[in-house]
Amino acid sequence: MPDMLAIISKAIFEKEAPGLSPGQVLPTDRYRSQSKHLAPLEAGGRLFLVTVRPPNEALWLVAVLEGLSSDDEGWVGRKNRVPIADITAAIPQLRFESGKGLQAAKGALGMSLQTPRVLTPADAELLLSSSGTRPINFTAHQEASALPCLCKQCLPRSGEQAEAQGMRFIRAQMESEGRLLYYWMPEELQGQARAVDEAVRTAFVGRLGA
Repeated sequence: MPDMLAIISKAIFEKEAPGLSPGQVLPTDRYRSQSKHLAPLEAGGRLFLVTVRPPNEALWLVAVLEGLSSDDEGWVGRKNRVPIADITAAIPQLRFESGKGLQAAKGALGMSLQTPRVLTPADAELLLSSSGTRPINFTAHQEASALPCLCKQCLPRSGEQAEAQGMRFIRAQMESEGRLLYYWMPEELQGQARAVDEAVRTAFVGRLGA
């Protein structure tokens, strides 16, 4: 379930978020785009929305949308809770799934972001950390398991895919109330990733409230 990054134009941002600045929250739940490059979101994942601000091409993270589904206008999910943050300093560390990072000539940052990009897990964590809203990994340590442990300490060594007892699994994640849970999802259920995510979320929230 890949996370993705997409841009909101200067004109649309100023229309939807008049006067908002870093530290404030843009309460949007929608991204109006039917770009074919956003198709990976059909499998789940989050959409990180950015915009480029004058006069010095500052890159702002303006929203993170989760629980997405597509409609006639674009993509809609749960209302954003992540505050606007200036993430310009994080640009050199972004790699994206392509591994090419973000390279743009002066004055062309916005243009270079016109095509949505798939984020790596490290990219997503970097952006959330830069915004001051990095969620806590609540995944418990698994000492004896056929699949790699996904706790905070073991996660960097886990990889994106695993195999056990003749079945293939892909690494998935669910976030709720600032808590992040990683889990292994059978590859055959990838087409039902959104339903799996909601089921995991319901179970997780229920356990927290118990």
